Amino acid sequence: MANKGGEPAARAAVRHGGGPVAFKDAVDVDAAPVRPPMEHGAAVSALPAGVSYGQPMRCYGGTWVFESWAQGMMAMHRGGGLVPRASDVLLASLPKSGTTWLKALAFATTARRACPPPASPDHPLRRLNPHDCVPLLERLFAAGRDALLDELPSPRLMCTHMPLVGNLVIIRHILI
Repeated sequence: MANKGGEPAARAAVRHGGGPVAFKDAVDVDAAPVRPPMEHGAAVSALPAGVSYGQPMRCYGGTWVFESWAQGMMAMHRGGGLVPRASDVLLASLPKSGTTWLKALAFATTARRACPPPASPDHPLRRLNPHDCVPLLERLFAAGRDALLDELPSPRLMCTHMPLVGNLVIIRHILI
């Protein structure tokens, strides 16, 4: 739903402190080229390998991660493009531990002033999957699309499956 200036209501509300915007509504994901960071390919292939539930895994920083995410994690830790903002919200969860539910709950809570009521067909969670509202950092960095994070208005709502030890490089403040 757009306001009088033609701006989507969710983005207009964010300008006035309403909360985060759904990732897919804020950036044009399809327009950004996929540029996997190739400089880390050799380092990833040198990591210990395994398979879990049919998925290739790599042991990075003492933690087993999906092979497709290991390159993105390395890119983040070796000077990736994520510059933390004071208003950032980072959800951290283990894979397959209710992340979709956590993303939906966090988005609905933090964006309740910016988005129309949940009963509205225009609500982002009625139009989009929670994974389209809250980006997974490892996936963006692995595809070389980390620059899209700069396009998100503050506050940014993001997700990671990295353990706390892996996050310490990019997080300035941890609130418990």
